[in-house]
Amino acid sequence: MTNLTKVFKKNDSGVAAVEFALILPLLMWVLFGIVNYGILLYDQAVITNAAREGARWGSINTSATIACGPNSVTGNGDPCEVANSYTNANLITFGSSTSSLTSASGAGTAGTTVSVTVTYTFTAIGWLLYSNTNNLSATSVMYHE
Repeated sequence: MTNLTKVFKKNDSGVAAVEFALILPLLMWVLFGIVNYGILLYDQAVITNAAREGARWGSINTSATIACGPNSVTGNGDPCEVANSYTNANLITFGSSTSSLTSASGAGTAGTTVSVTVTYTFTAIGWLLYSNTNNLSATSVMYHE
């Protein structure tokens, strides 16, 4: 019995590999969680800036009424198109749809406000960390100049 104990005590090769194999899934889970959360925060900043860009466009351009509903058109003809162009160019989407829903309201006269709301459904990398989609939204209100 003592010889068998000596053999097992001396032979500890491969212990580090086994410990690494046990810890690797946890490390990968933490790493992908950090990456997902970072991209979620980045996408939130992008839609906040898109709402700000659309509201800024609406506040400096004169028209009787600034109103557009949810659409996915890109261009620079109204605040929704400006905001959607910004999101299409800057969102990180992992191959899913880059379209955001944008709505704007306000009047083109001095002293009134222009409001732009951008919503986007964020899709995460994996399914193990948390829910696969999160709804992000940002609203920006500016006075018309």
